[in-house]
Amino acid sequence: MTPSRCAISRGSRLVDLPERVGGPGDRSRVHSGPLAEQTRVMPPRNLDRLTRVYGPETWDVYERLDISLRPRGPDSLHELAAEYLRPGDTVLDAGCRDAAHLVRLVQAIGVTGVGVDPVEIHIERARAAVAAASLDDRLTLHRGVIHDLPYPDDTFDFVWCRDVVEQVDDLDGALAELRRVMKPRARLLVYTTFATELLGGPDAQMMRRHLGNVEGNLDRAQVESAFERAGFAVERTDLIGTEWREYTEERTQPASRALLRLSRLRRQRDDIVAAHGQDIYDHIEANLHWEVFMFLGKLEPVVYILMRRSPTSL
Repeated sequence: MTPSRCAISRGSRLVDLPERVGGPGDRSRVHSGPLAEQTRVMPPRNLDRLTRVYGPETWDVYERLDISLRPRGPDSLHELAAEYLRPGDTVLDAGCRDAAHLVRLVQAIGVTGVGVDPVEIHIERARAAVAAASLDDRLTLHRGVIHDLPYPDDTFDFVWCRDVVEQVDDLDGALAELRRVMKPRARLLVYTTFATELLGGPDAQMMRRHLGNVEGNLDRAQVESAFERAGFAVERTDLIGTEWREYTEERTQPASRALLRLSRLRRQRDDIVAAHGQDIYDHIEANLHWEVFMFLGKLEPVVYILMRRSPTSL
């Protein structure tokens, strides 16, 4: 057997294979001999695409994507609020949860504050946070709903409303009450999240099982119409998109943690449903998709600065 030929074993005998026809530039081969009739073998049809996608351009893009775009983080929301606040102003945190944002605004700017939330455990945590910050004389907390605030008209200089609108039933009533307690020149900051056209099919069905959200409040057009009906004008809009998620993922990887939890949740589905109920399982499954769907553009966070329209323009 010469160097230009090779052999394969077939049973107990060796069979010679023909040498390659043509040189390195030849794009086909001819098989002959006892193994097969003469056949022309063409290269894969996607060879050009494979060469393109695994070429230097692709790797250059991946390297570019490993460089931070220096995204804004959630702190930018406090900076935005500070543009509208002065020491001595009174701030309402509508849906304060643990009062972390309200405490920060009071400490940073020297305002006084009121926090309202309907969930008892949130108010308990808020009271603990206020006490720890020694701000009992400057912060008041109420367990209640923002549809019925125990304050007279024109009380507040600024209203902070973050991650709340998605979960407010009777949004028209809530916004009307917020407008009532705002001073004529006050501003309402709303940070909320909307579903985009990319959220559909099974993903949309799953998100409907989120126990906290009101589905209509994930529709941007519906919420902006509610702003108008309540007598607000949009002074400023900021599309956050993926920026905050990039910022936090670069530092603490919350979306990665959510995916890990989701994997563990699904592997323990039967046990969790038996112990806690199908509704809790479904809610947690939907909630663990929240940040991931922001990365994928299926959910889009938006910030609004709203101002009261004058009665003559209503």
